[in-house]
Amino acid sequence: MSGAAVRKYAAHAVTREAPLLTITRHVKQMWPFVAGFATTGYIFVQIASSVTDEDVKNSKFANPKH
Repeated sequence: MSGAAVRKYAAHAVTREAPLLTITRHVKQMWPFVAGFATTGYIFVQIASSVTDEDVKNSKFANPKH
């Protein structure tokens, strides 16, 4: 290997540092987005899982002709 350093992780195209290091450095700026995305996803899953087949059958939106 003629003196070249062997990289353990793939380098980012612009900064030439490992993606994990980039994420850990920017986590202070990214945490509101991640928390909001997780909260929205949790709420969506809870609402979607609470709808039953009976609710769909009785819905005027799912069955507009009724």
